[in-house]
Amino acid sequence: MSSDIATPIRIAFLTGRSDPSRCGLSPEQQGFLDALRAPGREPVDRNFPYVAPEAGHVAAALPLAAWRNLGDYFGARRPAFASRHRASVASAFDGDGTVVLLAGSCGLELLANLHLDAALRARLHVFAYGPVARHAPDVARLLCVQGRSDWISRAGWRGPAHRVDGGHMDYLRQPEVRALCDDFIAATPCAST
Repeated sequence: MSSDIATPIRIAFLTGRSDPSRCGLSPEQQGFLDALRAPGREPVDRNFPYVAPEAGHVAAALPLAAWRNLGDYFGARRPAFASRHRASVASAFDGDGTVVLLAGSCGLELLANLHLDAALRARLHVFAYGPVARHAPDVARLLCVQGRSDWISRAGWRGPAHRVDGGHMDYLRQPEVRALCDDFIAATPCAST
C-alpha cells in the first residue's frame, strides 16, 4: 500500500450514555452516520466510551435517558471521569488520522473534561449539535449547531452557534443539520494534507 494514500477521516459520535452498559449506536445515530458515508470516511460503529460490557443498543425511556445524561454531564466534572474514560477514548482514535466527533448534547462537556493529550486534540474536529457545555474544548476545529426551539442547549451553551430549526431531540432528523455536517466533514483536512 502506498504511503501517498490518505488516511480516512474517522467519524464518531460522542454523546451522553442513555444506557451506561452499552455503547452501540441508536438506529437514528446509525442512519445519520450511514448518510455521511463517502470515500475517505471511516464511520466508527460505537459511541462514547467506545468500549462497554454489552453490545448493541437498547432504547431507554426518555426520562431515564435524560436522567442518565444529566448524570454524565455532572459526573464528567470529577477527576475520576477522565481517569476512567481517557484511555478508551484515546485508544479508539489512536494513530495520526483526523477524527470528526459528532458531539450531541452533553458530549461537548464530556470531551472538555476528558483532558486528552494535545496531540490527539489537534486531530479532533468537532461538530456539536445541541451543545450543553460550560466551555469549548481545545480542538482543531469546532462548529456548534443549535436549534431555535432547543431551550436545553440555549440555556446550557453560551458560545457561538449556527442556528437551525428544531428542538433538542430533532437534530439527527433535520436535512439542514445533515448538510451542515457533511460540509463540515468535507472541509476537514485529512492527516496527509
